[in-house]
Amino acid sequence: MFGFHFCKVTGVSMSPRIPENSYVFVVPWLKIFSLKEGSLLKVLHPRYGHIVKSLAKVDRNGLFWLKGHHKSSVPIEKLGPVGKSQIQGKVLWIFPPK
Repeated sequence: MFGFHFCKVTGVSMSPRIPENSYVFVVPWLKIFSLKEGSLLKVLHPRYGHIVKSLAKVDRNGLFWLKGHHKSSVPIEKLGPVGKSQIQGKVLWIFPPK
């Protein structure tokens, strides 16, 4: 109905910012929230499926470049850019495991 949802983040590619097995609260209303460098986004990536990454930059063609935070994360160049239609929402809250 509203489109917001929780999802579990597995793996360490976003640690320490998002610890492994955390839950995140995702809101799809991108027009309400400004996207700036460092924004956490849930994306449907054509190669890697559903992922949560940080926005690294928006290029002059309007494509979004994403990055992880851990040294083992897939590099920006290998992830490649994604279009706005692939962004499923912005992460507003992180709920780390107990």
